This record gives sequence, structure tokens and C-alpha cells, in this order.
Amino acid sequence: MIALFLALLGAGGFASARPVDSLARAYAGLPDPRQPTLNSVPEAGAAYRQAVDKSWTAYRSRTGQPAATWAAKHITPAAGGTVFYPFAGPDLVTVAQLFPEADRYVLVAMQPAQPPLDPLQLSEAARRNFYRKFSSEWQKFGRLGFFRTNDLDADVRDKQARIGLTTTLMAFAVRLGYEVIEVSPISLNPETGEFEPLVNARTEAWNSVRLTLSRAGKTVRVDYVRMDLSNSYLESHESSRVWMARMTRHPVFLKAASHLPQNSGFSIIRDAIVMNAPLLVQDETGIDYRELGKIGDVALYGHFERPHPLFNPKSQQSLAAAYRVSKISGELPFSFSYQKASSQRCLQVVRRRVAATTAQAY
Repeated sequence: MIALFLALLGAGGFASARPVDSLARAYAGLPDPRQPTLNSVPEAGAAYRQAVDKSWTAYRSRTGQPAATWAAKHITPAAGGTVFYPFAGPDLVTVAQLFPEADRYVLVAMQPAQPPLDPLQLSEAARRNFYRKFSSEWQKFGRLGFFRTNDLDADVRDKQARIGLTTTLMAFAVRLGYEVIEVSPISLNPETGEFEPLVNARTEAWNSVRLTLSRAGKTVRVDYVRMDLSNSYLESHESSRVWMARMTRHPVFLKAASHLPQNSGFSIIRDAIVMNAPLLVQDETGIDYRELGKIGDVALYGHFERPHPLFNPKSQQSLAAAYRVSKISGELPFSFSYQKASSQRCLQVVRRRVAATTAQAY
């Protein structure tokens, strides 16, 4: 039987009889027609719902819908399968719109997922603080289209608002039209090499989380994995390194990755992607352009001259040169990643080059 209810989340946690989808809809400022008694509770208030609606509508019109339309034409991924999104934070929104037919999304970042909470079990003051803070997060994502690491770290430290990545993932899921069926903490089993659900997990065990979603009769899984992708960590954690390498055999998406894949301290994941990925979609913060040719032919979209001022101005000089000489760089009609101006935002799509084979008939 599908588990629809949150369990007791250990000492210091809470018990809630609310369906997880009801919680997700509350986070997203959406009514829950299956829980009419809860609709009468002024849980978030009209101001919160209006602020979230406004931010989501602005994001969808400026970025989300144009990106989905563009992806259907230029990425055209096969239906089903897994998409691997390293350095993702809780950005389910972007990867789900660029790869809408995937069966599984695997997102990796450094922050703990943390368990969801039921705002109805908070004091009135704490509940107001939760929604005030989360409203700010909605507005920031609606404006930027990505999550800043400093903000995610600050959310982890904030023990009053208690907004974790699980909360954000659940809210995004229902805004994308999914029903949230189940939410559970997961951990890597060294024996099987897979992330598996934890039973009766305490609050502090919610480092990684799995969301089971449903839309139009299709079940989709979202795994958020807390993992350090640096060489120093992967070299000393073999099971994590092996799992990561296996994930790179799926289509890979890189966005707002702070140019980390170009850093020598992240060469293990870079090399795994270059060696294994059948498809790579990235912005300028992903893998250095000089490495992309080892995968296959690179399709350039948008324009690129230099990195965002936050980063090393010498990064991706070969990519800038490729854009200067390219006569066929395609359109990128939506705001994306760190670069917002149409003269700077860019994406690259690289498909694995199939080795030529010679067949001889006898």
C-alpha cells in the first residue's frame, strides 16, 4: 500500500496525519480539494498565496515555459530513464522542464535534505515566520531562477523557520503538476551500491530524500542526494565514487555549478561525465569547452563572451572563442543561470559520438 502519511520523525521531530501532498500544496500556496476542512484554516494567508502565485507565474512566463518549449525542439531527450543533475540544490523545476519525460531525477548537492514539517503544528508566530521566510525564497527563485549556495546554507542553520530542501522539492513538485505520493529519507547501501529508504529514521538522518510523484498516471521518482563531489571526498569514499560514476551513464545536466567542474579538485566527476554521459546539457559553469569534444559534437546556443563577474574572468576562454567563430549558434529565448542578458546567457548540448563500425557481408 502506498504510504501517504508522514511518520513520526524521531526525537525532536513531529507526527502528522496530513497526507504529504496536502503539506506540499500548503507550501506551494495551493488549495487542497481533498482536505476541505484544512482549506478553512488560514494557514498561510491570502498574502502568501498571492506572493507565491505571482512569483511562479513570472518565472513560468519568463523562463519555465520558454525553456520547456526550447528543450522539446533542441534537446529532445528519449522518454523515460534517469537524468543526473550534480551541483543541483533543490532545483527540480529546471531539470523537470528540460527533461519532462524522465522517470527519475537524481539531484546532488552539499546541504542536508531535512525532514518536512507541518506548519499547522507550529505556534502561530512560528508559522508566520515559516511562511514569511518561504515567501522570500519563492520570490528569489522567481527572480534568479537558481539557488545561491549561501542562501541554502543559511536555511540549514535557521532552526526557527526550518525550511529544508525537502520542503522546496515538495512545493516545486505540486507546482509542476505532480501529486506527492510519498516522501522518505534514503541512504547509500554499500552492499547494493544504491540509495535505499530508511525506516523509522530520526530527524538527523534526513540527509538525502526520495520523493515519489505521480502525474497523468505516471510514477516519477526524485532522489535528492547529499554528497560532496570533490576529489578529496570521492577518493576516500569508494561506494560514493562508484555510485556517482554509474549516474554519469545517464543524461547529465549542469547549471549554475559555480565553474566547479573546471576546477582540478573536481576532476573525478568531470572525467566520469566526459567518459560516460550519452548526453550533456550545460551552461558555461559546467565542463570546460576543451573537454566537450571528447564526448561528441557541441551545439552552441545563445551567446557567451566572459563569465559572470563573481567568477574567474579567465574561465571558459575556449568557449568564448568557439562562440566568436561559430556561425550557427542557436537561439536561447529565455533567462537562464547566472547570466540574464540575452547577449551572455548560453547553453551547450553535447551528444555522445557513436563510434563508427564496419560491417562486412560474406
